[in-house]
Formats: sequence, structure tokens, C-alpha cells
Amino acid sequence: MKNIFKLISLLCVAVIMISLVPVYAEGEDGDETPPLEPEIERCEAACVFNVENDKMLYEYNLTKSVFPASTVKIMTAIVVFDYYGDNLDTQITVTQDMLNESAGNKIGFYPGEIVTVRQMLYCMLVNSANDAAIILANSVADSTAGFVRMMNEKASWIGAYDTNYTNPTGLHDDLMVTTVQDTATIAKYAYSIPEFMEITSTSKYVMDATNVSDYRSIYNRNCLISKFYNVDYYYPGAIGMNAGATTQGGYAICAAARDDASKLTYIAIVLGAEAEGTTYYNYINAIRLLDWAFDSYEYAKVLSSSQVICELPVNLSSTLDYITLVPQTDITAYLPKTIDLSKDIRYSYNTYADSLDAPIEAGDVAGTITVLYGDEILGSCPLITTSSIAKSEFLSALAGIKEFTQSRLFIGTVVAAVIIGIIYIFVVARKREKKLRKLGSGRTSRPSGYLG
Repeated sequence: MKNIFKLISLLCVAVIMISLVPVYAEGEDGDETPPLEPEIERCEAACVFNVENDKMLYEYNLTKSVFPASTVKIMTAIVVFDYYGDNLDTQITVTQDMLNESAGNKIGFYPGEIVTVRQMLYCMLVNSANDAAIILANSVADSTAGFVRMMNEKASWIGAYDTNYTNPTGLHDDLMVTTVQDTATIAKYAYSIPEFMEITSTSKYVMDATNVSDYRSIYNRNCLISKFYNVDYYYPGAIGMNAGATTQGGYAICAAARDDASKLTYIAIVLGAEAEGTTYYNYINAIRLLDWAFDSYEYAKVLSSSQVICELPVNLSSTLDYITLVPQTDITAYLPKTIDLSKDIRYSYNTYADSLDAPIEAGDVAGTITVLYGDEILGSCPLITTSSIAKSEFLSALAGIKEFTQSRLFIGTVVAAVIIGIIYIFVVARKREKKLRKLGSGRTSRPSGYLG
């Protein structure tokens, strides 16, 4: 009895332990299926989107009005790049008025110091330096206020309609607001500037000595890029953008990351995040968003160039009666990893004719095919023939005869001949009838005075 009791106890413990193990759905390859949505917490708004396909994958409070914090510097850089173009080595002389406007995080420049636009962009985007932002703003416009007008005009021009800037640094102002949706629009634009991405992906920048200062080592404040300020949030796939915080606006980040194997790039944005000790929820949420996106989506081949779509009858050939059609190219689409390609992907095709006449060359276009996922068109391409087929001269001649005998000309000619024949017979018959009547009339008549 004791042994039985022990066995029952062990079984109960085993059942309890099994019930505590988390259960995941598994795909065909045995991998754990990613959650339908990422776990986002303790922030005002967030999103993640795919760059290559311009596709928003997840959004949280997408259009909620929030404070932008240091993400303002993304627009500051955009306006600077627009103004200077390739002339980033243009020199700027720092003035005391510029320095008087600067507050918050600063590099510590000097009045009369000669710097370049490129150096200030690195200082502003790598270290989030506010004095560099002010120096750039005043070098572009007649004043910081003039530069802010340019920022707002550019924001409207690229479609960030719910954003209002009041300074180029991101320091808090109750009137300076944005949305995650607008920040995504601005981030897409910034991503298209190669120099911007190169600068924001730099973990450490060494600024050359100037006329009044030795060289400076500038470290990236975006902890996804650099381990200098915090090693806990380093993200190997991170390739740039911006992070920062204000007391009123909370912690913000706009983070781009790329996976070379999948050839996919994502931008995650978190605004108004909280912090607790050394735990920063802008980074935690950004990493969750990026991990979820990489785990949940991929490029999948939805149509293969070797896939037989249909057959068409072949005319005028003595060797083959049918020929197969295949897609001209493969079609690859950006899709959730969870879809069942065999069930969720549909095809719609049409051919230009119900049959084909020989000769046929391999690769001849004979129709089109379209790939669909739900109501979304994933792509389309021509349908082509898979082989070459020679023409039979004998069958071709017979077909020519058949075609001629079925033509309007032939039918008209035959009808005309029949009609002419009938008319001819009728005319001949009439002539013969008249002749017979004439002959008959001659035999029955008698000369006058004839007695018989």
C-alpha cells in the first residue's frame, strides 16, 4: 500500500509539473510560433513597420498626441541635409549667442570655435547634443525661430500633419507635439538619407581637434547601438536612428534594425516610455517590437517558375497534342510566417487563346497569372510555354484547305457558281423549250389548199 501511495504521489507531482510548462504552437519545422502581437508596456505610444514593403505591422496609440523628446533631432537633421546637401564640410563659427540658447545635454563648444556641419551632425545625432543642434539651426536660418519654421514646413511636406515643432533640440515644450504615425513618416524619410543612417549607426565618433579644442570622443547615447552608457540593451542588428528623454515627455526611441539573412529592415518607435531605476521601457519595448517583427514575418516564395499552371491544346503538330504553361518568373512576397501557403494563397490566370498553333517556341507568352492573399494582390507575371513544337507541313496544308473552304470567299464563290449554274440551266431549258415549241408548230401546220 505504501508503494502504491508513493507511486500515486509521484504521478500527481508529474502531472502538476507538466501543467506548469508553457505550451507553444509549433510550425511544420518545429519552431515555436511567435505571438500574434508583441508585449508592449509602460509607454504612451509605439509601432513597428517594415521598411522594404512600407508595411505597418503593429501600432499602439498610433495617432495619440504625445511629446516627441529627442526624436525632434531627426527632423533637425533632415532640414540640415536638405539645406547643405553634399556640402557637409562647410565651416561654422560658433558664437556666444548660439551657446546662450543651448541647454540640457551639451558637448561644450567655445565662442569662436570653428567647426563643420558634418561634425555638428555627428555630435547631435550620436550624442544627442543640444548645443550642436542650436549651432546647426543658426547656420541654416537667420535664427532658431526661422529654422523651426523650416522644420514645420518640412514636416507638413512629407505628411507629418499632426506634428508641431517649437525648437530643434527636443527639450520639452507643451506646444511641441507629435504622434507615432508622424514619427514613422519622418523616420522613413530620414532612412532614405544614407549619410543620416551612417551617422546614427556610429557607436563612437572622434571629432578632430579644432582651433580652440583638442579632439573629442563622442559616444552614442542610443544604447541599442553603443554599450558605453548601458550594456543591457545592446542590439546586434541595430543600424541607427535616435534615443533620448525629457522629464515631461518620458523616454523615447526611434530604432532601425536589419537582418542581412532575411534582407529585412524594421523601424520601431516608442514614445512616452517610463523608467524604473536602470530599467528603461523605451529600450525594452523597442527590442520586443523588433524581435517580434523579425520572428513573425519573412519573404516566402508564393509562385515558382517550375510550377505547371495549365495545359493548352496544340494545333498543326504531328508530335504533341498539348503544351504546358508555367510562370515566367518566381514571385516572392512578404508575409506572416504563420500562413499556410497551400491554403491561404490563391491563383487567378487566363490564357490569350483556347489553343496554340505550331510552330511554338519555348518561352512564348501565352497568358498571365496573378497571386492573391485574401484581397491583396501579391504579384503577377506572364505564363509561358515550356517547350518548342515544330509545325507539320501536311497538317498545315490540310488546315489551309479547311480554312479556305470555310472562308467567306470560298462560300461566296460556291454560292455564286451554284446560282450561275441554276441560271444557266434555266436559260438553256428555256431556249430548248422555245426550240421545241417552234419545231412542234412547224409539224402541225398545213400549206393552204392542201387536201391530204
